[in-house]
Amino acid sequence: MIINIAICDDEQESLDWILKELYKSANNLNVTIETYPYTDGNKVVDLIYNNKENFDILFLDIDMPNISGLEVAKELRKKESDIILIFISSYEQYVFKSIEHNPFRYIRKSRIDKELFLAVKAACSRLEEMKDTHIVVKTEDSEAKIKHSDIMYFETTARKVGIHLSNGEILAVRKTIKELYKELNDEHFIRIHSGCVVNAKYIAKFSNYDITLDNGERLIVSRTRMKNIKTTLMNFWGNKL
Repeated sequence: MIINIAICDDEQESLDWILKELYKSANNLNVTIETYPYTDGNKVVDLIYNNKENFDILFLDIDMPNISGLEVAKELRKKESDIILIFISSYEQYVFKSIEHNPFRYIRKSRIDKELFLAVKAACSRLEEMKDTHIVVKTEDSEAKIKHSDIMYFETTARKVGIHLSNGEILAVRKTIKELYKELNDEHFIRIHSGCVVNAKYIAKFSNYDITLDNGERLIVSRTRMKNIKTTLMNFWGNKL
């Protein structure tokens, strides 16, 4: 497996130092990496937000002109990007501000030689855990490999199941709701009524009769399932706090 790593730091000297340590770490871990260095956070946002590049890991400097690393992270999290985000900074006071963007690690520039290797090692382990969480589905004219985390919800439509993805795409597959639900075997997916299953990751709020997704879409909920939905959601949200 080749690991695609983006690095964003406005100082070229710092960028070169990080790249050097990345390749040293990759060699020690016996993993293959491709690196993509950038000095402008806006460029990184454009590439990831608009699906122009698919990075596994992003090393992100916090203190940058034009757009800070925290602002870059905020934009990426709006997209629900599951990229492994590792902040790098010379200033430890940013640690608490960075937490709300769910970083994987926070590396101090003064300790890059010690902390970067540990971060890469842990990130590689996380990627190993993540790579199996996918499902292969057959559409009318092709087969698609889909990450669980990219599925917002799926529902029965005209004797088929429509899988709604986070990028707005809808895949029509010849499976039943029951078959797909069983195949996923993922506790994050909640059956909100007989014909619809939703990924808890994308639920922003719920009422006694519907749920609202992050994109503003509202889905009706079966009253008989509401108690289970609330319990599952509260457990999911509690684990994210």
